[in-house]
Amino acid sequence: MALMNLNLVIQCIELHHFLHCQHTLGHHPYTNVDEADPDIVTAAKEVPDLRRIKDTQTWLPRYFHQHLYMPFLYGLLAAKTRIQEFFILFFYKNNGPVRVTRPSTVHWFLFFGGKIFYYTYRILIPLLAGMPVWQLLFLVFVCDVFTSYYLALIFQVSHVNSNVEWPLPDENKVINADWWELQIQTTQDYSTDSWFVTFMTGALNHQTAHHVFPFVAQCYLPIVTPIVKKTCEDFGIKYNYCGTFWDALSSHVWHLKRLGRVDKQEYSSHEVSVLKQKTY
Repeated sequence: MALMNLNLVIQCIELHHFLHCQHTLGHHPYTNVDEADPDIVTAAKEVPDLRRIKDTQTWLPRYFHQHLYMPFLYGLLAAKTRIQEFFILFFYKNNGPVRVTRPSTVHWFLFFGGKIFYYTYRILIPLLAGMPVWQLLFLVFVCDVFTSYYLALIFQVSHVNSNVEWPLPDENKVINADWWELQIQTTQDYSTDSWFVTFMTGALNHQTAHHVFPFVAQCYLPIVTPIVKKTCEDFGIKYNYCGTFWDALSSHVWHLKRLGRVDKQEYSSHEVSVLKQKTY
């Protein structure tokens, strides 16, 4: 756990500019808005994505099984991020719909300094200490997998499910909704009465309060959540909530399963029938 936390801290330091553009400038202002929130960006239509999480994506036969194979692929998130950050910073210059500005000298220092520190303590020092290469690679892989699942599952269950809203802009690229209400409608909380889950997630199970008050320190979110919940009741706004983390995780997996098995009208009845026989 200590190594995983250190891994997270180092990644946050070296990816400060990258995360600022993606999370602060993209995800928080435009939560779950297609073609605006970089956290739900999917591949272009000509190169279909590995998963279907939005109704706007074209359905493909392989999505029938996405609720089975995607949970395994989430374990590769850390490796994907390292590759993605390189191409975004040096080639693409944008993260989905969000333009990534040129990093400042400080950000470049954090980026390369973080990389040097990471590979020194993670690769160089163990090798110099005599650790076998196969053992080193195995431990790095295990730590990366744990880190990937830790990050992926915390955020996927909060936003990628069928309980939350997936707002679509009008023809003028405008969302006709109040921003605070939109944050509540596109977010799902879970286990907010559990000190253990709150501790393990860094209070990000109080995701709604985090989105409504993004600059409030996370240690105060458990105090803010009851206020947000009561305000939702007073104004008749739906507050999305799951009693346990497992309920929240199930809602995410069910969302993958639902979107993997709908919108099959592009295929003939015979093709759909064959696909059903292979899937169910």
